[in-house]
Amino acid sequence: MRIFFTRPDSEIVAAPAPLGAMSLAAYIRKHRQGDEMRLYDARVHYADNSELTSIIKDYSPDLLCITAFSLEAETVHDLCKQVRDVLPTCKIFLGGPYPTSDPETALDDDNIDMIFIGEGEVSFLEVLNAMDNGGNYEDIKGISYRQNGTTVNNGYADMIDDLDDIPVPAWDLVDLDYVYSRKGKRAMMNKLQRHKEAVSVFTTRGCPYQCTYCHNVFGKKLRKRSVDHVIEELKILQNKYGVREIEFLDDIFNMDLERAHQIFDRMKEEGLHFEITFPNGLRSERMDEELLRKFKEGGVYWITVAIESGSPRVQKAIKKNVNLDKAQENIDLLSKVGINCNGFFMMGFIDETEEEIMQTIKFAAKSKLMIASFFILTPFPNTEIYHQALEAGKDMSARYSDYHDISVNLSSLSNKRLWQLNKLAYRKFYFSPKRVFLILKANPFRIGLLGGILYLFRMVLTGRELKKKKNQPLDQIPETAALAESHRPKGPKG
Repeated sequence: MRIFFTRPDSEIVAAPAPLGAMSLAAYIRKHRQGDEMRLYDARVHYADNSELTSIIKDYSPDLLCITAFSLEAETVHDLCKQVRDVLPTCKIFLGGPYPTSDPETALDDDNIDMIFIGEGEVSFLEVLNAMDNGGNYEDIKGISYRQNGTTVNNGYADMIDDLDDIPVPAWDLVDLDYVYSRKGKRAMMNKLQRHKEAVSVFTTRGCPYQCTYCHNVFGKKLRKRSVDHVIEELKILQNKYGVREIEFLDDIFNMDLERAHQIFDRMKEEGLHFEITFPNGLRSERMDEELLRKFKEGGVYWITVAIESGSPRVQKAIKKNVNLDKAQENIDLLSKVGINCNGFFMMGFIDETEEEIMQTIKFAAKSKLMIASFFILTPFPNTEIYHQALEAGKDMSARYSDYHDISVNLSSLSNKRLWQLNKLAYRKFYFSPKRVFLILKANPFRIGLLGGILYLFRMVLTGRELKKKKNQPLDQIPETAALAESHRPKGPKG
């Protein structure tokens, strides 16, 4: 069977390797023979749907597999229509956070033959085997499809308890030469990437916390690859692909402190040398000086902590329950050991007041964080906060295409005031000489001095990153264009 894996381009500014598709490919290779596979990442290549459709048509697959976030829904449906027009017999499957969180909307598109709900490896293998034997999907969990004009939903798939059963992701399917060339979108979530030979790695799936705004693709049980399995992948990345920098994309890498120590101990023993970042957020309370010094010795230079709110009431309401005093202590500790720290914050929670948003802004501004991102809450379908909003009578019909814009305002404030406070947060945070110095000092290679200045200028004015064009190195973004764009903040009215 000829299988084509892809994800669309979108407003998302970073393009870490599509590890989900790479894991699917590796799992299929382990259990089947004879399938031909190609992976083309439209996001990293800045390929619009027309260009991507042409590439898919040239490959002429039997099966097209697309992965997408909720904010990419409209782009995905447009892509499926274009592909269906030129390849009417090609099966089109959709997986990822979008169909998992909103399966009804996803499968309402007649151009999509099947969606995958939750973790996909086992379901995908069973579907391929069923396709080889007449196409009976009745007993396959984790899928939804149409049969004789009726939608059949088989519910969530069982999670894979032993993640070592999934081979190392199929890195050979990724065009790493293009990634390393820097012509495409940056390959890491980390804004201050130091090396062009940089990739992303997952060592766990799932998160045991119950945050009301978060997805549930990998479940609420933490599942871990063995230390040996992680080290195997890191050896391949360093020795075969020349990787010099990695980012661990786990939801909470430090949930198991002993394992975190073991991974870094083994990296040292095996002679694995990387610059390392944690862009998705370590749990701020689960840090100690011993672990952080081991991180520093092992190459870690950048850590994100997801605080979300400086309001104790909001912390409780969203079930984040961060100990704010302890979090502040550990941010200070990160500064002490010499690891740069980024903070994630959100505003616009249900019935959140201006006073509570100001608590968040003040927490960030007085901290020793080097970078902070202030997002306006986007309540994605089938999250707990989405259902809470429905129960409160909120209009949840908006489409979601940008994490920085107001899709639905659940707070007690007007759209205009919420947007003003979002901009105020960036000004309060970045109008600090010490912070400016740290940012410029930390990032001489990726975007240069001018790039650092433009980055700060844009973040203060708009809260958005500089965008670059296809095949344009980041250090060649025209100053005048960047400044002009910075003066055009995009915000809602009313």
